[in-house]
Amino acid sequence: MPSDRDQADVPAPQLSDRRRSSSSDQPANGVQRVSDPEALDEAVERIAARHSKQHVGLVVGAVTSAGARSVVPVGRVRAPDGPTPHADTLFEIGSVTKVFTALLLAEAVTRGELSLDTPLSDLLPEVTVPTRDGAAITVEHLATHTAGLPNNPLPFSAAIRAQWKARDGDPWDTIDRAALLTALGEAKLRRTPGTGRIAYSNFGAGVLGHALVAATAARDFGELVRSRICEPLGMTDTVIIPDQEQAEREAVGHRRRRRTTGHWEVAGLPGAGALRSTATDMLAFLHAQLRPDDTPLGPAIALTHPERRPGKRLGIGLGWLRVPMKGDRVMLWHNGGTGGFRAFAGFVPTAGVGVATLANDVRSVDRVGLDLLTALST
Repeated sequence: MPSDRDQADVPAPQLSDRRRSSSSDQPANGVQRVSDPEALDEAVERIAARHSKQHVGLVVGAVTSAGARSVVPVGRVRAPDGPTPHADTLFEIGSVTKVFTALLLAEAVTRGELSLDTPLSDLLPEVTVPTRDGAAITVEHLATHTAGLPNNPLPFSAAIRAQWKARDGDPWDTIDRAALLTALGEAKLRRTPGTGRIAYSNFGAGVLGHALVAATAARDFGELVRSRICEPLGMTDTVIIPDQEQAEREAVGHRRRRRTTGHWEVAGLPGAGALRSTATDMLAFLHAQLRPDDTPLGPAIALTHPERRPGKRLGIGLGWLRVPMKGDRVMLWHNGGTGGFRAFAGFVPTAGVGVATLANDVRSVDRVGLDLLTALST
């Protein structure tokens, strides 16, 4: 979700609560990997320590295609003296939600419920979906940010801007499904769908989430994620609204100067950024990306990876952003941010490594994830 680039000013935390599991299985297709679990631990600890001073709380995790996992939490779940987070602490993951939404699209395609070329108007017939130059928006356009929709569904009013600046609660709480679809019917496309550059759109991802609920006759987006992604992959803590036990494990979000802030629900745009998750669940999700054939979602996962829209420096698959690395390798990744949290998830298929970083403040964790992925991929 969109947010400013405020940075948190926090004291240096201590390394603690390391978790690791490993497997002797060999990676698929001869992929290279970190062969020594101790070396994996060392890399994760080193990167976490390097970035620890910048965050209130930070959880850094890595997984290999062979199944080795390492999680290093640092800092606090609440400033200044809350407990240290752990692998099962819940964080808001913001726009990392979009790769879940894209996987739901791919899964629906593999079930034959729709195709990537399905027009949005077929799924939301109650709305007059805008067109341009005679071209209709398809679900693929929404998943690749090429629909021509603006980034946000409504102009920010003075009240919304004030709430956003204050970071006290959810500035999206005025937008429900009805408001989003009304905004869709009134939207003016900025370019012809399927043409031009990638133009990032929370609006489009939010609409896609509702379209998938309609296409699958699901109760709601949260139920769709749970039944079609989380249950098959064994992810128990990836949710929109946590239950009581999960809420007790939630980190508290922080804005600038370690001031706490309320949670975002993003109820009207769940497909754009409403999920909360843990390092444990995110590493399970990334392991599935590295070994899709070992999961019930193999064909759908594989469908999300190939490049569908190139860019000068940044291409995109379904949901996943794609960046070239040295040695003809490609990193697939997405980041996310809400009013008090930052997240990063990425993996390098040919290196057989994936990384998740979660923080409960507004300083970006992209560099943490990039540094660790680079260290593990060389």
